[in-house]
Amino acid sequence: MEAAARLKERVTHTVLVGTAFPMKVSAALIEASLNEPEKALTMVNVFSRSTLTAPPSALGPGTWVYGAGMALGRRVLRSNPQVNVFHRGFVACDRYAGGEAAMAALTSPVLFLLGGVDQMTHPKAAQGLIKAAQAAGQKVKVVTLPVGHHQMTETPDATLFAIRDFLQTA
Repeated sequence: MEAAARLKERVTHTVLVGTAFPMKVSAALIEASLNEPEKALTMVNVFSRSTLTAPPSALGPGTWVYGAGMALGRRVLRSNPQVNVFHRGFVACDRYAGGEAAMAALTSPVLFLLGGVDQMTHPKAAQGLIKAAQAAGQKVKVVTLPVGHHQMTETPDATLFAIRDFLQTA
């Protein structure tokens, strides 16, 4: 959203997946991400899903979205030993104050792709941004999928098709 606001007409479509503003992060998660990153990773993986089992659209028997999420998180944590990117990202989300201004500066249509049972960025927390986009005259489409924050692993096809349809019609 911030990048699209700064790039103006160079952006033809803006897709916001699991977004919220303000994006307040719990103090417990910020503290855990700093001092116990593995605990924070577990918290995120539990709160980010509507289920801990593989969805029907999973790659097949043995697919474990929770385990895959944990493995990816560990890889991200180890990607830069000098900087705790997990903690830095949560602090950046928590402190970000430019959401409504960025939304008002967009020049492209906007898709809000929300998880109906998202506990990390609850769909209600996107309503201010949706209203700001509408007030600024952007074409707005809202799609709510029956999943948590990890939309791309819980409903990969529905997520892909929502984005594809938006790009073709907006």
